[in-house]
Amino acid sequence: MRPDPSDIAARRLRSVSNRRGFNSQPLKPKSNKKFGLVVMGLAFLGSLVLLAQNYKQIGQYMNRPITKVRMDNQWQHVSEAEVGSLITNFMGAGFFNFDVAGVKSTLEAHAWVEEASIKRLWPDMLTLQLTEHVAIARWGEGELLNQHGEIFVPVDIGEMNALPILSGPINSQIKVMEQYQLMSQLLYSSGLKLNGLTLSMRGSWELTLNESIQVAVGRIEVVERFQRFIDFYEGQLVSQTAKISSVDLRYDNGIAIRNSSDELAEVAIR
Repeated sequence: MRPDPSDIAARRLRSVSNRRGFNSQPLKPKSNKKFGLVVMGLAFLGSLVLLAQNYKQIGQYMNRPITKVRMDNQWQHVSEAEVGSLITNFMGAGFFNFDVAGVKSTLEAHAWVEEASIKRLWPDMLTLQLTEHVAIARWGEGELLNQHGEIFVPVDIGEMNALPILSGPINSQIKVMEQYQLMSQLLYSSGLKLNGLTLSMRGSWELTLNESIQVAVGRIEVVERFQRFIDFYEGQLVSQTAKISSVDLRYDNGIAIRNSSDELAEVAIR
């Protein structure tokens, strides 16, 4: 029986299709990947050899001496000459072994420096940012208080004579500073200025207002008593308040006022 010509044609077509499908599959680039890995490995080994041969020169280049200083802010009480003198012994050290902590400690030892921020800027620069104390008041004799109630002792304290004088027992400066700030706020509307505040060993408060009015507040109900005086003061004529020389607030129901021309105290009942 002779084969059907159509079956022969179909079998030939399937054979050709199979051969084309097999031949159309791309070869996997295994050889290309291996070659790339070999090149990378050789390059890495070459870099290691080069680094080993020149590590001293590379290290010296990377660890260059710090010779420049940049000031990142302005100061009122610390001069650039003082800063330069304080850090001169640190300059010239390599970038990576520069004593940042030592410079910070040295600068913060300056009487006017509250905090020093030190940063290295590659390849050879040091940046400085200093925060100075803000003098709020004098503390006793020869010391100053900053806004946090911390004591610091600059050399030029004579320039701070206009600051109010605060005083009190040892380690009471923060308490006194807080009371000073509170009383200054209470006085704002009256126009009176608080020039002095003293805390006695027994805990009693005394004030100096407008550089001439002495005020005894006592130990208890300090804010309430002080507010009572402010209310009284604001209700008087300027001609009357100008005569006040001293005030005693240590009363339950009133205050005692002494005028500069009077020998006896007057009592104002609330």
